[in-house]
Amino acid sequence: MLRAKLSNGLYILGLDAENVRRLQKGHSILVSLAELGGTDDICIMFGETLDDIKKELEANLDAPLPEAQTLEELRKPQ
Repeated sequence: MLRAKLSNGLYILGLDAENVRRLQKGHSILVSLAELGGTDDICIMFGETLDDIKKELEANLDAPLPEAQTLEELRKPQ
């Protein structure tokens, strides 16, 4: 995986084919932004649908999550 932080503050995470294969097998990727000067962690997951990802998160976190939304849905004005 390529990890970088640009001078404008943008973080870049580049996934190669092997990363994608692992995600498709159900192996999430945890990235610590501390390596790049950040303070948060990012979890990258794959699912055939948003609902599949939600179900996996709920099973692992043992807590319900809000309904999954696409970025397009989140950007719509209220």
